Amino acid sequence: MRLQAIAPVATAAFLFGISFGAVATTAGFGIESALVMSATTFGGAAQVGSAAVLAAGGGAVSAILAGVLLNLRYLPMGVTASTAYKGPWYSRAAQAQLLGDETWALSRTPDGGHDARLLLQAGAAVYVVWLAGTAIGVFAFKNVSVEAWGLDMVSPAIFFALLWNQLDSPKTRIAALTAVATALILVPFTPAGVPIAVASLVCLMGLVK
Repeated sequence: MRLQAIAPVATAAFLFGISFGAVATTAGFGIESALVMSATTFGGAAQVGSAAVLAAGGGAVSAILAGVLLNLRYLPMGVTASTAYKGPWYSRAAQAQLLGDETWALSRTPDGGHDARLLLQAGAAVYVVWLAGTAIGVFAFKNVSVEAWGLDMVSPAIFFALLWNQLDSPKTRIAALTAVATALILVPFTPAGVPIAVASLVCLMGLVK
């Protein structure tokens, strides 16, 4: 049952990893740099966002800012998942490194908590396939257009699939639609990363009220 639940998420993360590998090489990353970033950062959207900024000619500061803004969502996500981590602080800190969008949503329970075992198992599986996908991306898709292969649509597809099961009440639907509208309004006028960060805050505020 757990394998059936984890497999689709791991498959999507694998494809997303390939996408990052291709984007990273286009942005001028060396093979080692891309692999080390995936191993140490393990933040799909932030990594792709930062690499996309560099590929578009942006500077290091803009790339770092985009990554930081995209990862701001992990603050509230980490708070809600914190009760799932057990043991001393250093063990909990290590376990928390496996937290991701997909695993956070997948492990959610009806009472608002998280299935601790599923959270960690899914996180470990996603970490492995994310590294494998990155390796394939940097070697097999070097300097290949991610748009031409449709790899740029992997991440939105993952988020939409995860969101769908969360829209189980008028409150969540309104919060999600408000966040989408906010992001769409900001996209033409703000740097990469800002729309999703602001939309995340708007969605969180809507869920808290």
